[in-house]
Amino acid sequence: MIQRSTPGVGLRTRRLQVGEHAVDVRSTCTTQRPPILLVHGLGMSGEYFLPFADALAATHDVYAVDLPGYGKTPNPDRALSISELGEVVAGVATLLELDRPVVVGHSMGCQITADTVATHPELYAGYVLIGPTTDPAARSFLGQSSRLMRDTLREPPRNNVIVFRNYLRMGPLRYLDTVRHMLSHRTEEAIQHCTIPGLVVRGEKDPIASADWARQLAELAPDARLVEISDAPHALQINRAQELASACAPFLAALDDERPDQQSMPA
Repeated sequence: MIQRSTPGVGLRTRRLQVGEHAVDVRSTCTTQRPPILLVHGLGMSGEYFLPFADALAATHDVYAVDLPGYGKTPNPDRALSISELGEVVAGVATLLELDRPVVVGHSMGCQITADTVATHPELYAGYVLIGPTTDPAARSFLGQSSRLMRDTLREPPRNNVIVFRNYLRMGPLRYLDTVRHMLSHRTEEAIQHCTIPGLVVRGEKDPIASADWARQLAELAPDARLVEISDAPHALQINRAQELASACAPFLAALDDERPDQQSMPA
């Protein structure tokens, strides 16, 4: 494993070998608190979660992944499918011996999260979907591109800098191949098999995860509810990190209360 400091929130980054794939994981120093595993979206990396990770680190151990071919991890021979990325997330949780983490996805990371939870519910205590894709009302490259452009105009400049830097690093060919996987995956089917507790979160002004779509997912899930953050666009974990953490806090606290071994541990 490679250890190095990450600026910003006191996270450390290590490189794991999950099967044939390299994965970078930013994490807080282990304090035996309930773990949270953060899964980024299309073209992004764990960098995208740093403000939110900082907010969560006050009460939980936080692990933010850079999936294979994202961030500084080596590119696989081909773009991995949603299900393959879900298996990588499960591999990270297993390899790090995380005690039933809450897995949190943003954007396409929600599809990965729903897939890994549906396939491996025993690994996780719960899940959170932030701005989930892909809304059937715009399930095409043009539809998603149009919504992305509308969201770009609503995001602060610092967020757009991070997004476009990561997109450039990913490259256009692998981006397009991954979009194909994103559009073919059906979150509305996967979430019906997510039997553990869930939370769906969207920003009120998020054009990518529409209100109807987020509501549909929450209703299809066996055990999930919907929370909306007012006057907010898609990238809640960057520009509304504290509000997002506060919105998730009751859900996380309820899951923590179900961990009898956590009762005597310091917050």
